[in-house]
Amino acid sequence: MITLPRRLALAGGAALLTGGAASVGPAPGIAASDGLHSRAQSKGMFYGAAIDHAMLRRDAAYMARVPVECGMVVAEASFKWEQIRPTPDRFAFEAAEELMAFAASRRLRVRGHTLVWHEAMPDWLPAQLSPATGERILATHVRTVAQHFRQRLAHWDVVNEVVQPEDGNALGLRSTPWLKALGPRYLDIAFETCAATDPGALRVLNEYGTDYAVPWEEKKRGALLDLLASLKARNVPIQAVGLQAHLDASQVALDQKVLNNFVNAIASMGLGIIVTELDVRDNNLPADIASRDAAVAAHTRAWLDAVLACPAVSGVMSWGLSDRRSWLNEKYTRADGLPQRPLPLDVDLGRKEMWEAIAASLATAPHRIVV
Repeated sequence: MITLPRRLALAGGAALLTGGAASVGPAPGIAASDGLHSRAQSKGMFYGAAIDHAMLRRDAAYMARVPVECGMVVAEASFKWEQIRPTPDRFAFEAAEELMAFAASRRLRVRGHTLVWHEAMPDWLPAQLSPATGERILATHVRTVAQHFRQRLAHWDVVNEVVQPEDGNALGLRSTPWLKALGPRYLDIAFETCAATDPGALRVLNEYGTDYAVPWEEKKRGALLDLLASLKARNVPIQAVGLQAHLDASQVALDQKVLNNFVNAIASMGLGIIVTELDVRDNNLPADIASRDAAVAAHTRAWLDAVLACPAVSGVMSWGLSDRRSWLNEKYTRADGLPQRPLPLDVDLGRKEMWEAIAASLATAPHRIVV
């Protein structure tokens, strides 16, 4: 048995529900008791998915499958700056509240994504950021948004994608308008303001590019660990790390020992871990659906087995639930023009081999026990 700290379990583990061709699964009428979240719950964890606002509004069949498989949801975009703060003086919560209403009606928990990012900025923001104005703008935003959702969110991705060692900055920080205006203390401001405003939501630093045994990701893993140690030494109130897990099924440098050592190093600092944005692109694989799905599933299983072996990992979120909608078809197109198949359900909402891989990794993961 593995012990999960109570604050992590309550934020996202077993307590959550109190608050085509290669398809291998049953028809859409399946009960939630057989879904991925139920399987994760049996091990003291959770499973969830990101929801695109357009799918929420227009695809009832897709959305009907969400509570079958998920115990938690996160918005793809409707909590980000450009959506939620279109002008310096106006906050727009309408789109975010649509997801909140859906989640409340299905007894799903919600992750907040994200309070600070260098992308998805409204047009007005970069020009107004300066050493004189940056702290006020940032603290006002975090305070206002966190207060609006106070006691309604399980987690906040307080800062997103902040590490990029090749930029040459102290602590391996990415060169962003936030760093230019405020230096590294923008992280402190964001976490401290969030903690003061909505202390019940788990505070997360979310990052990508830590998955493979290749030189640039090795450097990034080291920089992230150094940054986390610095934040802890400064008593910045960070509580967990989100590992995005945007994976590539054609990547051969997946070293399970490296991955497991990395997540255990994070856990040794007293931090929780969440898999926040899992998907597996197949744009470099042959066209054959069966071989693509098998490769995606094998890659998923290998990565999750290494990560879920760590007791600090409290749950898994995929970046979407069905191949009906994936950002990968916009960012990483296939040369043959075929859509990718990066998610657990196919376009007909049938369970794929990737679903089976996630279920199998959850089944073999150690139990987390709330203390």
